[in-house]
Amino acid sequence: MSPTPVSAETLQDAILSAYATNPELAAARAAVRQVDETLPIARSGMRPNVGGSVNFSQDLDDQLNDFGRRTTSGVRITQPVWQGGRVQAEIRAADARVGAARERLRGLENRIVADTAAAYADVLALRAEVDLNRNQVRVLEQQLRASSDRFEVGDLTRTDVAQSQARLETARANLVVAEGNALRAEQTYLRLVGRLPGKLEPLPDLPELPPSVEEARETALVSNPDLLAARYEEKATGEQVKVVQRERFGQASVNSTFAYQSINGGPLAPFQIDGLTGGIGVTATIPIMTSGLLASRIRQAQAAQSESVELIEATSRLVVENTTNAWIVFQAAEAVIQSARVAISANALAAEGVQQENLVGSRDIIDVLNADQELLNTRVALVRAERDKYVAAYRLLQVLGVAVAAVPALDGRLYDPDVNFRRVDRRWREFADDPNPREDRMRNRPAGAPEPAAVLGPPQSIRVGSPEGKR
Repeated sequence: MSPTPVSAETLQDAILSAYATNPELAAARAAVRQVDETLPIARSGMRPNVGGSVNFSQDLDDQLNDFGRRTTSGVRITQPVWQGGRVQAEIRAADARVGAARERLRGLENRIVADTAAAYADVLALRAEVDLNRNQVRVLEQQLRASSDRFEVGDLTRTDVAQSQARLETARANLVVAEGNALRAEQTYLRLVGRLPGKLEPLPDLPELPPSVEEARETALVSNPDLLAARYEEKATGEQVKVVQRERFGQASVNSTFAYQSINGGPLAPFQIDGLTGGIGVTATIPIMTSGLLASRIRQAQAAQSESVELIEATSRLVVENTTNAWIVFQAAEAVIQSARVAISANALAAEGVQQENLVGSRDIIDVLNADQELLNTRVALVRAERDKYVAAYRLLQVLGVAVAAVPALDGRLYDPDVNFRRVDRRWREFADDPNPREDRMRNRPAGAPEPAAVLGPPQSIRVGSPEGKR
């Protein structure tokens, strides 16, 4: 019976796993749900409030004798009827903040996809560098043995052997560095994807990119999630200014009370009648003088709006910079790839020629070693350039806000923040808590995601003087 072949992991597999299980993404989804609750909180400002009360009092005469006990229990209903437009402004501000939170989540989703593609490319590239350096060590070991043999017969000098040995030790050191870099890349992969990389398939073809840097910048200024979030935040801070300004218009509410009163004991008890009491009234307030408090709060809100306006401009410049830089790196990497491929062919031919010329005595050992090193350098440069090109492409897609859309496998598996928004937007139920977050972490994952790992409990306190507390 033949063994079952082990299938290699693809970039698509890695991105799907990162999207479904990455805890940073899960935390951001929970953050969006927090912001979702600001809308029902704002809506509650125009809804009725009902409260109950129970009051017990014992009356005493001047001799501290029993003068009766009074028990009153009742309900008070308060219905706001005028808020000066403040609640409507709070609702609009909350709605804008929900939009900003969703855009921040979308930006993080695009970053996680781009980071995962970069981690995948890093693992492949650094593993390839390890292989190239390991092969270089083998070649130089053979070169050193050949140089030693030729030295024994007097064909080479001790200097030639020393040069071969020095180059071999340098190659061994480079191999250790390359192996360390590869292990570090695997740890980055583990952090993003949730598992160490096994056998990885080669990088697939790149998604379609904008045809020019100008078009890329125009697209980014329209669809970049961070920039859209900044615009939503500016809208929210503008509405917050109105919230504070409309506090000047005062507020009014209708109040209703219903209570049952019971009197027991005391000389007047026979003349008291137990029963229902109630009343209805209107309460209206308007600020006349706040000693500058309201004006200061308005200026504070306006300063916050001013800050958000400037952050839009700062984010726009950053988006243009990141788009241009990603495009430059992509174009530069393409040029390096083309040059490196030609250089590899030329250096391979040169290395073979120098080796043959050394055998007939027209070249020194150092010439052979230099030719081999140049061939290795160009092969490493090609590996790194191919990695840089791929990563730059995904960084460009990230800035454009379409890195997620460039992964067809995510279609139909995306986390939908609107599900929770619809669930809580107009909810009136008073007792509608969600389950314990430590026990129900699937709320932070898209449908079909695997169960997350169990969360460790809070750290236990250590008593001073106990064996655990000794250092």
